[in-house]
Amino acid sequence: MKFNIVLARIVTWGVLFGNSWESYGQNNMRYGVTGGLNLSRVKTSTNLTDPLWRYRVGLALERDFSDILSLAGELVYSRQGGSVDNVFSGKYITNFDYLAVPITARYSPGGKNFFIQAGGRIGFLVHDKEIYTHNDSEGSHDHLQSLDAGILGGIGYRLGSHFVVDARYYYGLTTMYKKHWVLDPVTLEPIFYASPQSFNRVWSLNLTIYPW
Repeated sequence: MKFNIVLARIVTWGVLFGNSWESYGQNNMRYGVTGGLNLSRVKTSTNLTDPLWRYRVGLALERDFSDILSLAGELVYSRQGGSVDNVFSGKYITNFDYLAVPITARYSPGGKNFFIQAGGRIGFLVHDKEIYTHNDSEGSHDHLQSLDAGILGGIGYRLGSHFVVDARYYYGLTTMYKKHWVLDPVTLEPIFYASPQSFNRVWSLNLTIYPW
C-alpha cells in the first residue's frame, strides 16, 4: 500500500514535470528509455563496503534550452547495496532497491557532443534484503529510511540525435537508517538509539535512447 502511494505520487510528479517542460516548446523535448550498470557501496562512519554490481533501468526525458545547455530527468528503478567479506567466513551482502528521480543540468562546451552534467537525485526505498553467504540465510533490514537524497555529477557523450552514453557518481546525503528506541541490555529501560551513519555511494554507466 505504501509503495503504491509513493509510485502514484512519483508518476503524477513526472507527468506534471514533463508537461511543464513541454509547454516551453514541443520541438525541444525528447523522450526515451535508459538503463545501465551500478557499481555501488555503502559508506559508514568507520568504513566503506566492497563494491556490488547492480543495474538501473527506467524512463528518460530531456529538454534543450540552447546548443550548450539542456535539462535531463529520469524515473528509474535503481538497485544498489554493498558487500563485506569475512563475516563468519563468508560475505554479508546488502541490497537496497530505489525508485529514483535524478535531475541533471547538462553543459556542452562549444555545443559539441561531449557534455558535463550535475544535479541531484531523490529516491524512495521499495525493497531491501540482507544475505549471509556462510549459511545462505536472508532477511530484511530494520529501521531503514524510506527516503534517500543526494547529489550527482558526471560526463557524457551524444552519439548522434538519439543515443547518449554517460557516466555519473551519486553521493548520498541522507543517512539510510532511522534513530529508534531500543531496550538497554542492563537496565531493560528504553533508550533512544542513534543508528550508525550510512550513506549510498554509486558509480553508474548508462545508455539512454531517445526514439521520440
